[in-house]
Amino acid sequence: MMLLYIVTSKFDFNKFGLILSKYSYKVKTNDILAGIIIGIESNYALVDLGLEQVCFLPLKEISISPISSPTDLLNVNYIGEFLILDINKNSNRIIVSMKRVQSIYLWNRLRQIDFSNITIYAKFSKSLTKGKLIIFNGLFFFVLNINIPKYYLRIKNKNLFMPFKFLEVKDYFHIAHVSSKLAVFNKVNKNLVSGPTYLGNVTSIKYFGVFVNILGVNCLLHISEILKKKNQIENLSSLYKLGDQIPLKIISKDIERGRVSVALKD
Repeated sequence: MMLLYIVTSKFDFNKFGLILSKYSYKVKTNDILAGIIIGIESNYALVDLGLEQVCFLPLKEISISPISSPTDLLNVNYIGEFLILDINKNSNRIIVSMKRVQSIYLWNRLRQIDFSNITIYAKFSKSLTKGKLIIFNGLFFFVLNINIPKYYLRIKNKNLFMPFKFLEVKDYFHIAHVSSKLAVFNKVNKNLVSGPTYLGNVTSIKYFGVFVNILGVNCLLHISEILKKKNQIENLSSLYKLGDQIPLKIISKDIERGRVSVALKD
């Protein structure tokens, strides 16, 4: 009878590093390499990628989800994948990111979705000058303030999930623009049909027309439609006030943009 002896031993990262040091690797930004955490400080971690220099993993590049310390997710000898974020030849320092790797994998999963036909539910993450960032499955998307219903902007509940539709997806740059108004429009679109009379609440008065709210959708009563009923108009503000209810009919719908045009009811 033949006996088979199997010898097992723990993987020696020191020996592995010596082996790697014999070879010359030319890395560039956006390369993804496997590495091991060899040190942790209060706001960064040290990573060994088998290169000549130790790499720095800043706190903000550890995870898509907010964390207060590297030890929230990492420990020494943690093995993972790291993206080369920056190579500073002057200081001989390499900055790496785990967050970017996570983002790439999440985006690859999202890429399998038909953006044009899906409604996502997300909450506001950060306010910007002209809009807000929303977070969905760890990814951030941008929504302009004009594409957010006013009642959502007034709500102070930060944990409220709102519906959004995709307006534009730039796959190469991992950028997407979304609209909550379009999502709301798609939900009530089947209830907005030509023929019936709707009561629209005046929400805004412009020189070119009046915006009214019908079933949660912002609709435009253009001045040309008003002139069909009123011979002369000096100022729309003298004709309508905010909150006025006007009997209206639907004359056209732009489903892709979530826009509805209305006219005064006969």
